Amino acid sequence: MLAEPPSRLPGQPRTAGQPRTSGRLGTSGRLGTPGRPERGVRPSGPNRSTGPDASRERAARATGAPGRGGVGRGGRNPALDGVRALAVLCVLVFHMDSLPGGYLGVDVFFVLSGFLITGQLLAERDRTGGVSLARFYLRRAYRLLPAFWALALVGLTAVVLLGIGTAGERSEFLDSLAASTLYVNNYFQVVRQSTGAGWLGHTWSLSLEEQFYLLWPLVLIALCRWPWVARRLPAVLLGGVAGVVLWRNALVTSGAPGTRTYFALDTRADALLVGCALAAWLRAARQGAAGEGGVAGATGVAGATGVAEATEAAGVTGAAVCWRRRLDRVRAVLPVAGPAALALLAVAMVTAPSGWGEGSALLSRGGYTVVALLAGALILSLEQGATTSWLFRALAARPLEWLGRISYGFYLWHFPVVAHWGHDLTGALGRWPAIVVVGLISVALAAASYYLLERPVQRRRAVERPRPRPTRASPSRRRPALADSHRSR
Repeated sequence: MLAEPPSRLPGQPRTAGQPRTSGRLGTSGRLGTPGRPERGVRPSGPNRSTGPDASRERAARATGAPGRGGVGRGGRNPALDGVRALAVLCVLVFHMDSLPGGYLGVDVFFVLSGFLITGQLLAERDRTGGVSLARFYLRRAYRLLPAFWALALVGLTAVVLLGIGTAGERSEFLDSLAASTLYVNNYFQVVRQSTGAGWLGHTWSLSLEEQFYLLWPLVLIALCRWPWVARRLPAVLLGGVAGVVLWRNALVTSGAPGTRTYFALDTRADALLVGCALAAWLRAARQGAAGEGGVAGATGVAGATGVAEATEAAGVTGAAVCWRRRLDRVRAVLPVAGPAALALLAVAMVTAPSGWGEGSALLSRGGYTVVALLAGALILSLEQGATTSWLFRALAARPLEWLGRISYGFYLWHFPVVAHWGHDLTGALGRWPAIVVVGLISVALAAASYYLLERPVQRRRAVERPRPRPTRASPSRRRPALADSHRSR
């Protein structure tokens, strides 16, 4: 028999005077997709020098290329997996009514999603001159749908076929299943909050991110077609963040309910755009560093009078160089900024309000954006800081890295585990032992999903991926090594 509907619905903080009930589900959000390759981490502190070699070294650092222990561009950053793991654990503890602001882990995942997706799209555009929307959407479907439908089928079997639960719970589940399948569950929550009979209430943020995945590539392609905008893309995206904040403030001032400002894409896109702006900044800095290398090489041969011509030939803009120099200045404070951002995020999760009252309004007026900026600072420190720092090593620890890899399945399965067993386990074992047991059950289910379903699907897709046709060229001009490198992407 399913547990009674929780006293707080997914995404609904506690109202004033509402009692705390362990195991009852509260605000939740889907995690950023785990398992995608992240861009690398720059090693710390090389001596500044001049000339073509030094410029190429700066370009490598901006790119994330290997150097002094750094993680190469396109390689996996294990510390970001650690961030995922901590975020999903905070969400679980929140749902067990033991961390009032644990729902802010969702905002961390929004920033990660914007950062990683934008980085992938811009890298593809730089590499090929364009973005394949069909391949992008297919990658998202292969990555997200198998685990989601496994959860949905188990819930469908339990609630509908086996008849576990009441008729009202069956209706609630089917309504949530339809909304989740159409990726409109976040707006469904605005109209009528529902836990999906304890199975699908948390898929509101999956819907929100799918809406982002659908729209953002189109917007990014359009923005990059205007050279003036493309050169200033990080600033343009930060302007978008400011626009979302103003829009959300206008809704709060007009008396819009908390559900409207919490669940909707147009009011939560600031966290996604912070991640997008960070990825665009690192890409612009990479272009600026590479351009300076080309300019320095030409200057060494042609002298100072050839700088303008070399710059134009290399396609370098002053904006890219400025972004690179700004990044160089920021790197100096990353050893302090990263730990400080993590500490402030921890404080926010302990002290954030869990009700729709005045505290929630303060979050809507700018608090969510501050949390997103802190998450962005943490990500930047892990991407561009030293891999030997204590912060990087702590977040890249094997247990956290592994949990981060399976965090998507962990997020999907922890919600029904809390809904159906959390309350009874808390009564039998106590709050924190129950949290440990719920976490272990969720880990087991997530590991099964990852190793038996998600990874085999990804491997099958890699095997079935069509190989590119060889270009027509004379035998002396064919380069099999390049063809192999393209197939490995």
